[in-house]
Amino acid sequence: MGLKSENSIIIEKIFRHPIKSISREELTQIKLERRKAIPLDRMWALVHEKSSFDESSNEWQPCSKFLRGSIMPTLSAVESERLDGQKYTFKHPDLKSISLDLSDHVDRASFVNWMLPICSDKLPKPTKLVCVADTALTDTPFQSISINSLDSLEDLSKKAGITLEPERFRGNIWIRTGKPWAEFDWVGKLIKIDEVELKVVDRIERCNATKTNTKTGQHNCDTIGILNERFNHQDFGVYCSVRASGTIRINSVLSLN
Repeated sequence: MGLKSENSIIIEKIFRHPIKSISREELTQIKLERRKAIPLDRMWALVHEKSSFDESSNEWQPCSKFLRGSIMPTLSAVESERLDGQKYTFKHPDLKSISLDLSDHVDRASFVNWMLPICSDKLPKPTKLVCVADTALTDTPFQSISINSLDSLEDLSKKAGITLEPERFRGNIWIRTGKPWAEFDWVGKLIKIDEVELKVVDRIERCNATKTNTKTGQHNCDTIGILNERFNHQDFGVYCSVRASGTIRINSVLSLN
């Protein structure tokens, strides 16, 4: 682990989201593999009765084929705790907790049934949890990992007049840079975190999911409007691609090359 200084860029939080747009869990460390997303991140996604998801395809498919928090905010309040393998406990403020093994098709069907009471009657009903072999269902066609700044989050919170929790942005790695929005200058650059190397590919354009309080599943802040009005964009965080494998940890030091 690198030596820290007053100007060090430090990892403070690591998250993964086993089911796309629906669950989240906080980690203390994780091993990254070249050109892969965080292991088990966005491995599953929830399709609906009008979805055009192609189960015969072994390729990545876009978020428009899945139910997600941008169109059904209550999904954003689901939390998950990994027990072992693909066994998880899922929680939601309006539902009784449930423990399931997502590798089992019966348990996956049980998850869909568990979700039904919080799904809007005005939107297509969820029908099935799906995955694509060895491919995370990220928001990008490539297997991405997101880096987000707590300094930028605090600056956005000041503009919004409300404390915005990191969870609403569904980021993987949260860092402390000492300067809000500095991460936007990293596009095209390489990042080192111990033995890990990441290429910063692009800024992340945000959607309505970030308007949702992740404790309640209800909209409580127009983040998109504030970003556009105060910053002339609706971007937050950056997408990265893993170029060299290794383990990242809370308090690891990040350096730019």
